[in-house]
Amino acid sequence: MASPTILDSAKHRQTRIITSRGAEFGENVHFVPVIADELHRLVLEYPVCLIKDNDTGRFGLSALLGFEPGENLYLEGRTWDATYLPLHVRRQPFMIGVAGETGTTPTAENTVITIDVDSPRVSESDGERLFTDDGSRTPYLEDMSRLLSTLVPGIQTTEAYIDALADRDLIAPFQLSVSFAGGEQQKFEGLYTAHDEKLRELTGEALEALHGKGFLQAGFLMLASIGNLQKLIDKRNARRATAA
Repeated sequence: MASPTILDSAKHRQTRIITSRGAEFGENVHFVPVIADELHRLVLEYPVCLIKDNDTGRFGLSALLGFEPGENLYLEGRTWDATYLPLHVRRQPFMIGVAGETGTTPTAENTVITIDVDSPRVSESDGERLFTDDGSRTPYLEDMSRLLSTLVPGIQTTEAYIDALADRDLIAPFQLSVSFAGGEQQKFEGLYTAHDEKLRELTGEALEALHGKGFLQAGFLMLASIGNLQKLIDKRNARRATAA
């Protein structure tokens, strides 16, 4: 379980972060949260869809990495086989903390960088330092700070994007039926995407509103990304053939 601690130059002066990829860092997952601002990069590599949280009933935007829990088909040992790494993967083990009462809306003024001190990426001997001997931020930490600063507005934009689709009944479920080499077949449910036909039929205020916020393009990018399911199938088949 994550143990977020506010990053402090005195307390974490000698802390280092291991930046290697690998299952030992919790990257053996079959989907990862993404933000709408990433879609133009994600569409080149990953299937992206909406997944409903059964506890809250809200949708979240996610990139699919595999077909079952614990399966990341992009991860080959310590190599992530893709030209783009989702921000929620790159940010580990850092998170954004919000100063204030529970439910406070994060802003540039009330957010702080926190670090999961229990993450296997955190080390005192290996990896990238966060602070120099005089307490200044290292270039690595500056890069992470810039990355995290894009996530706060990115998460808010993504929520607005999903709400806009939901309010206009533009979210549709799709059942995924996959045939693997050797004749194995699997069906996957609980996945959603933009409603292709309704998206194309938009006119007037609805069309202008979605287009003006970039949500129309995001909807079509999400639909286009589903074509990357074949990439996942090929990766699964190749991995099983190698293991045989």
